Amino acid sequence: MTNPTLLPQARLGSASADPEPAASFGRSQPLAAKLLFGLVLSGLATVVVAEETRLSEFVGKAYDADSGTLLYTEQHSLELVDGVPQQETVRYLTPDGDALAQKDMTYWQPARPAYRLTVVDPQRTETVEPEDSGVTIESVESGFLDWSDAGNYVIDGGFHYFILDHFDTLLAGESVELQFLAPTRTRWLGLRLRPVEQADGRLLLELNVRNRLLSLVISDIELTYDIQSQRLLRYAGLTNLPKPGGGNYIANIDYEYPGDEQP
Repeated sequence: MTNPTLLPQARLGSASADPEPAASFGRSQPLAAKLLFGLVLSGLATVVVAEETRLSEFVGKAYDADSGTLLYTEQHSLELVDGVPQQETVRYLTPDGDALAQKDMTYWQPARPAYRLTVVDPQRTETVEPEDSGVTIESVESGFLDWSDAGNYVIDGGFHYFILDHFDTLLAGESVELQFLAPTRTRWLGLRLRPVEQADGRLLLELNVRNRLLSLVISDIELTYDIQSQRLLRYAGLTNLPKPGGGNYIANIDYEYPGDEQP
């Protein structure tokens, strides 16, 4: 039978008589330090990964290239995280404010967004879904296109971010080649982007088709960028918006950015 008087005597004994608690405390110090260090690192990691989300809204006004008549307006709403595009909605409106179309984009990669375009007239829906092995297209024609090892692949509004990635090269006077998705034909279209002029703080670029036969039927496109802000100021040429009666609009689109907004 246990003698109850021995238990309090053991707890009240000297450290030399019972060294186990002191040894246990000594072993717990590194563990406590590790836990504390881990908490500090965790706090630092939280600071490092903090992300800035920003909504950028801007407008494009599309004018007839010949008459200068307003054809439609683009209303862009773009979400960026730490300056990287995430999602964008573009509403296309008639001069009277009626809906022409809406495009919803998710940036799988900045130069290769997934998107869904819904057109009112002609009534039509077009979807493009990039993935690791290629891109799935549902449009006038549907299919799947592989990525290959060669070529800079660009989809729709990702063209702007492709230009930003090569802005220094273009400023240096060098041309850049790319493969642009033509969804209605389910094919890649080889294009060349070349700098034409730098004047008054602006960079004028010309986009043309590399295939000689196709270049006879597809006119060059001109883009004007502000060099300091790298904003797109004007797009002139064939657009990706279908028009009633067939074909796509050919327009001069002037972009307006309220305040310090920059896409």
